[in-house]
Amino acid sequence: MKKIFKLVNSIKLNWGIKTWVRNRFDLAEYFIENKLIYPVFKKFERHIYHKIVSHYGADYKWGEQRSQNLRKTSYGYGLFHYTMIRNQKPKRILCLGSMYGYIPYMMAKACEDNGYGHVDFVDAGYDLESGLDPHVHFFGQGFWPKTDLKKHFSYFLDSKYISTHLMKTAEFAQKTTQTYDYVYLDADHSYLGAKSDVLNFWPKLNSEGYLVFHDIHFQKTLHGVDFEFWKIWAEMSNQPFKLEVSNHYSGLGIIQKLGSQKLPW
Repeated sequence: MKKIFKLVNSIKLNWGIKTWVRNRFDLAEYFIENKLIYPVFKKFERHIYHKIVSHYGADYKWGEQRSQNLRKTSYGYGLFHYTMIRNQKPKRILCLGSMYGYIPYMMAKACEDNGYGHVDFVDAGYDLESGLDPHVHFFGQGFWPKTDLKKHFSYFLDSKYISTHLMKTAEFAQKTTQTYDYVYLDADHSYLGAKSDVLNFWPKLNSEGYLVFHDIHFQKTLHGVDFEFWKIWAEMSNQPFKLEVSNHYSGLGIIQKLGSQKLPW
C-alpha cells in the first residue's frame, strides 16, 4: 500500500485527481485494516488466550477464575506482572511457586517481548494427593517433577527467558548468589513459611526493586493448610511504598524497596 502511495505522489496530476485517488486509497486501507484484518486478529487473540490459560493452568485446570482475577479474555493478575515487567524492564526476576506455570510464563513472555531479562522460577513440586506433604503442599499437583520443563515453557514462548529450579525456596536462597529487581512470592502461604521467604529474599532484592505477594486478602484454611500472607502483609505496614490490588478474593500486594527501610522482624 505504501508503495502505491509513493507512486501516486510521484505522478504530476492536476484538477484534484491526486487527492481523489489518495482519498480512495485511504478508504480502502481503512476497510482492509478495520473490517478484515482486525476481526481476524481478535479471533486469533481469543484462541491464543484460551490455549495459554489451558496450557499454563491460569484457572488451575478446574475453572477457578477468581484467584488470578481472570475475566473472559483478560489475563488478570498475569497481565499485571506482564505490564510491570514490560515497563520497568527488570534484568532478573524471581518467581516462587506456581501450580502449572501461568505467572512465570507471563513474566518470561514480558522478558521475551522486551528482548531483555530472565526469570528464575522455583517450585518444590509438592503434591496435594500424595499425602507426603500434608501441611505444606498448598495445592501443588506434583506437576513439575514429571514434566518436560523446557517443552512446557516453549508453548507460545522462547524458553531461553526462563530457568526452572525444582527445590524448596530456602534451598534456592542458600544456593543462589543472584540478586533481583522483581520478586514474586506464591509458594509457602503459611505465616512462618511466607516470613522465611521474605527474610531470605529481601536482601537479594535490589534497591528500587519490587516485592510482590499473592493472596494478601485470602484468609482461609483449606485441606489442612493455612493461607496467611495476609498476616505478613499487615505486619509490613511500615513500608513507604505499598500498593494493594484487590479483587475482593485473593489480591496482590506490591512493595518497592526504597532507601534502607527495614523489615518489621
